[in-house]
Amino acid sequence: MKIIIVGGGIAGLSAGIFAQKAGLESVIFEKHSITGGECTGWDRKGFHIDGCIHWLTGTKPETDLYNLWVETGVLEDTEVYQPDIFTTVEHGGKTITLYRDLEKIKKHLLEISPDDRAEIEKLVNYTERFMNFQMPCGKPLDLMNIPDKIRLGLSMKDVGPVMKDLGKITLGEYVERFKHPAIKEVLKSGVVETYSAYILPFTLATFISGNGGRPKGGSRAMAQRMEEKYISLGGKVEVRREVKEIIVEEGFAKGVLITDGSEVRGAYIVPTCDAHITLQKLLKGKYADKKFEEKYANPKVYPLISCIYASFGVDADLSTYPADFVFQTSPFSFEDGSKDQLSIKHYCYEPSFAPKGKSIIIAYNHANFDWWKKKHKNKDNYKEEKMRLGQDIMERLEARFPELMGKINLLDVATPVTYERYCGAYKGAWMSFGITPKGKNLNHDGMVKGIKNLYMAGQWLMPSGGVPTALVTGKWAIQRICRAV
Repeated sequence: MKIIIVGGGIAGLSAGIFAQKAGLESVIFEKHSITGGECTGWDRKGFHIDGCIHWLTGTKPETDLYNLWVETGVLEDTEVYQPDIFTTVEHGGKTITLYRDLEKIKKHLLEISPDDRAEIEKLVNYTERFMNFQMPCGKPLDLMNIPDKIRLGLSMKDVGPVMKDLGKITLGEYVERFKHPAIKEVLKSGVVETYSAYILPFTLATFISGNGGRPKGGSRAMAQRMEEKYISLGGKVEVRREVKEIIVEEGFAKGVLITDGSEVRGAYIVPTCDAHITLQKLLKGKYADKKFEEKYANPKVYPLISCIYASFGVDADLSTYPADFVFQTSPFSFEDGSKDQLSIKHYCYEPSFAPKGKSIIIAYNHANFDWWKKKHKNKDNYKEEKMRLGQDIMERLEARFPELMGKINLLDVATPVTYERYCGAYKGAWMSFGITPKGKNLNHDGMVKGIKNLYMAGQWLMPSGGVPTALVTGKWAIQRICRAV
């Protein structure tokens, strides 16, 4: 019995690994020249640019998600870097750091703003409640029995009150409970302001508990380890083989049509690309899905976040500099407006990412896909705008770090269109639909009404998206197939 998996990202590799483990025959068709999907990286002028994970949820040993990462090869005999600092923010003459020590965070924030004691203590309490929370990854809800559902409910007892309190307001609204402007700014860093506020303590708890580390080698190496695991189990990967259409006959998914005109038949089809691509392109828009249609039609309630990544090679060792740093700058043009702040990362903990004695910096910012897509219609204007933005950011870096004047070189600027072109990312989004106070029904069972033998997988099926959701839903697609066999 043959399983055809469409897409070689994390979801596709996960589905392939668990298909092989279940004794099924599987093949992955990937349109790009490498696997990994958005879990990727690329090389420029001797430097490596990590284009995906800032941290990986599931790096805490003995958790269910950690065991899945080990089982799929990602964390099997792999070193995990656990930074001591989540981020450092400069704002209004103050420097605030969020440490991997909750008591240290509390003390630090109280020193800066004693007047915020009540809210600081509440935030610490909220974060503590999330410390032992685990992402459900054993079975999908539709395969759970009553005891499974009871255990799932009990696992939410600590975080339930926090989600009730903070689930009805956005992060932007939540930070207004604090008085000090610099504290407001640091609590917004690294988290989307329009998301439900409980994302903040969840994120802090993930990092502080050691469940948000960085696997050795970065994103591309992580995907390569999964591919190696899959192939070692007898799986087959066919790159540069783009699926044009899923063949449906008499209500059953029967195979796929490749862009070279060839057909491949299989007993089950597992599309792991973005849901919009599956429904509108591979299935030609013939099968309505009300859950997804509602989300695509309401971007304010179900936002999609895409980013700009400007990368720079630095002729200096930056290991003593803050690795995750946010600071104010002079204004520079950005899309139809301007920015006066930069968020940057360096990767000195990964010596292989830069030549000896040198470093790489990535400056990133949320971006408007539609703006860049329109700009991309004129390739010359698109390239000019990328270069202009890269140069403006480089000037701000040199202004903040004058000792690096003349040592910073622009390597690359990746836009949301970059991720659409190379990774097939819908609207260049690096995460699925955001969790907002008005959002609902974010879980999807991966099945398309009107088609049998087809099970979707990928980050779009469950909040909060990203590579952990891709991993888990890949496994779940195979569990559903095993139930059906």
